[in-house]
Amino acid sequence: MVRVLVVDDERDFTDLLAERLRTRGMEVRTAYNGQEALDVAQAFVPEVVVLDITMPGMSGLETMDALRSEKPAPEVILLTADTTLGTAVAGMKGGARDYLTKPTDIDTLVSAIGEAEGRRMEIMSRQRMAETAKLAALGELATGVAHEINNPLQVMLNEAGWVAEVLDEAGLEENSRKQILESIDLIRHQALRCKAITSKLLTLRCALDAKGTTRDLQGLLQDVLEARRTLIEQMNIRIEKRLPAELQKLQLPESEWSQVLGNLVDNALDALESTPAGERLLVVRVASEDAEFLISVQDSGCGIEEHLLTRIFEPFFSTKEVGKGIGLGLAICHGIIEAMGGSISVRSTPGHGSTFTIKVPMAVHAHNEHNGPEDPASAKEE
Repeated sequence: MVRVLVVDDERDFTDLLAERLRTRGMEVRTAYNGQEALDVAQAFVPEVVVLDITMPGMSGLETMDALRSEKPAPEVILLTADTTLGTAVAGMKGGARDYLTKPTDIDTLVSAIGEAEGRRMEIMSRQRMAETAKLAALGELATGVAHEINNPLQVMLNEAGWVAEVLDEAGLEENSRKQILESIDLIRHQALRCKAITSKLLTLRCALDAKGTTRDLQGLLQDVLEARRTLIEQMNIRIEKRLPAELQKLQLPESEWSQVLGNLVDNALDALESTPAGERLLVVRVASEDAEFLISVQDSGCGIEEHLLTRIFEPFFSTKEVGKGIGLGLAICHGIIEAMGGSISVRSTPGHGSTFTIKVPMAVHAHNEHNGPEDPASAKEE
């Protein structure tokens, strides 16, 4: 559903136009001057703005410049009663998608909005392609860095252990010995923390384990939710699982999918913290479509601002406070799903929750159904 903001100082015209657009399935907000348009756009985040050029106070062109300075910038369709069209042409040069003369034919306007939305989706698609290429490069870099860091970290841990052993034979006074041991424990703790981070970095360029164990989808999902049951109950979150019977026994690589679903559920739980207790909902949907396996995790949480959506799969990018996450969970999901030949995407509206959707070729999992742990009896017969 395309989000449209209609801006015109003629109230009756604006309200009527907005209502006619709503009857055509669009989500519409209205504003009656430039400043009000900017205020509405902050909360509504329109995808297309239908904007009158001639308004008192802040002009249409000034309003357009302010709207298009936001990220992401909406597509703008100008309305003008000026038959010379000189001002409209100036608006087109300033970045407007189209201009229409008043009185406006509703079908022409609907068509123009559709074209504007199509252009916006095309631009976003190019941005996602660029982000995917950047993520691939970052994954390669992160893997190399992780390998290089792991070796000296292991040396540090070994040496810390050796120093602790030497202290037992050094005959130091108890107070000095205690202080040194505390320092060694701190070194060991920080080194292990670094190793935990580098182990996650290694999963950014995921190679699937063809011989890994498999788990049926229903059991896998149950395990993920059961591991978080205490927190789910404490937060009073309602869980809905929409899992078709024909997919419940689908065999999935247990290690990879436990990590992916776990990260997505954890992400949803974090988003639900700011939601009133009675409105906390987490929905997991599973489906098959056009030889693809689809699974989505939806929450009714705080949502994600649109200008952040192209960045959330970047390694180390996080909207959480420092110390509450290192920003690798979604990047790891992206790496695992990409290795399966699939895709992961997000749809979100601030204040109305988020939906993460995974699409993976069904052939990947059909193959896994026949490549689970080897049956010892079968092995003996061979």
